[in-house]
Amino acid sequence: MNKRYIDYASYNIWANNRLINNLLEQDDKLLSQKMVGSFPTIRATVLHIWFAETGWLSRLNGNGWEASDVLSFSGKNAELFKSWQITSIDFKKFVEKADLEKEIKFEQEGETFSIPTREIIQTVFNHGSFHRGQVVMMMRQLGIEDISPTDYIEWVREKTRAEHGV
Repeated sequence: MNKRYIDYASYNIWANNRLINNLLEQDDKLLSQKMVGSFPTIRATVLHIWFAETGWLSRLNGNGWEASDVLSFSGKNAELFKSWQITSIDFKKFVEKADLEKEIKFEQEGETFSIPTREIIQTVFNHGSFHRGQVVMMMRQLGIEDISPTDYIEWVREKTRAEHGV
């Protein structure tokens, strides 16, 4: 069962990296241009994805929700992307050794929750996919047309071709 989640973690890294490579080709100012969306800029959206991965990874590791590095981040976009990449790799390392059935108990806004590790992992990766899609739409609104596909099926195709030497 862990293999499916490890694959999804690998896909998450692959998709993040493809998007990051496209974003690194853009002018830093463009990534801070305001527009209508869940978050006002591409940079803010990326910070949100990183915040969620960081906070949930901290919680899964038994450290509560700790994402102060993200909240206080003020570096350049290239540094932001590198930090996000590191967190995604750390998340995959967690998945590789995780007890997927372990219940994670936590409080939020006065309510107590208990969620299996596997469901949190799935939610984090789905959340990243959702917001990567928003970033792509924001890029298109800014006139950026050269955007790499990050769909799961693209990852499967690329992985299968690599395994078969194609």
